Amino acid sequence: MEHMTRRTAMAMGALPVLGAAAAYAGGEHWLRDDAGGRPRFARTDAGSARAALQQRDLPNVPLLTSDGDRVRFYDDLVKDRKVVLTFVSSRAPAFSSTVTRNLAALQRLFGTRIGKDLFLYSIARDPERDSPAMLRDWAVWSGAGPGWKFLTGRPADVERLRRALGFVSDDPAQDARAAYAVGLLRYGSEPEMRWAHCQSQAKARVLAHAMLLDFGTGPADPASPIFKAFVKGSAPGAAPVWNCRLLLSGLG
Repeated sequence: MEHMTRRTAMAMGALPVLGAAAAYAGGEHWLRDDAGGRPRFARTDAGSARAALQQRDLPNVPLLTSDGDRVRFYDDLVKDRKVVLTFVSSRAPAFSSTVTRNLAALQRLFGTRIGKDLFLYSIARDPERDSPAMLRDWAVWSGAGPGWKFLTGRPADVERLRRALGFVSDDPAQDARAAYAVGLLRYGSEPEMRWAHCQSQAKARVLAHAMLLDFGTGPADPASPIFKAFVKGSAPGAAPVWNCRLLLSGLG
């Protein structure tokens, strides 16, 4: 992990996306869940690149929030949203503490925009070890507010999700270490099919800078620290929420 650069991590994130588009571009594949119930994905455009990404890289596995709510990964958490995805594990306490501190810093920076335009998800790397009650305590310790969820699920479902999202290493010994997955962060805009990886252990301002390059600009929330940092005289309606200069000065 210590030898992984952001460029390398970004390249890792692109591989499953490109593979999905190539594998599914030629046709329609509508998988159903194990119980034979509702379709695994809501219908978009059959054979489209977005449908390909859904089926290959964003599996609609069932998950459980730390509050006890049952959700589907794609339908309820990712579809039509900008999201930040991370893993946490009690087997990697130092790495997990760092990534949750970084997410807490981003939550403070974006204020009430979290839960509206941007969503944070921290997933248990070892669901058989880290119970919903433990995740709930972790959420309280991290100061997680609306829009930041801690999630777990059946080990097989979480493992499938981890691999589909690209939180894996080709080295089996490295991949077995919880710190590897916890050390990565994936973010993206699902409707735009724009995704990237970076290191979750980087400084929060570095993570924010990486995200703004991909997410672009949008209106600032008057209650957020970003809005308050604008120079007097700025037009509130035109104030960008993803602003490099302000982000770098607003975070440590």
